[in-house]
Amino acid sequence: MSHRCPSCQRVLYNRRLKACGFCGAPIPEELRFTPEEVASLDRQMAEVERQGRQRGKAAAKEAEGARRRDAGDCGISLTGFMS
Repeated sequence: MSHRCPSCQRVLYNRRLKACGFCGAPIPEELRFTPEEVASLDRQMAEVERQGRQRGKAAAKEAEGARRRDAGDCGISLTGFMS
């Protein structure tokens, strides 16, 4: 379902706004997200961001492991064992 501005007929790219982002005309209440929908979207976006951070951390950890394997580093520090 395409939601359009009643004034300029362009697609509403942000239904959180009270006015059309193109022409500035007020967006009727029935075309905007309800407070509950906004809260739900905010929760979903927070979860997507959290998952992205986790994937980034996992990728960085894997890259570090690959770098160590390629360098022949088994992850054991021998500092202090050799005189």
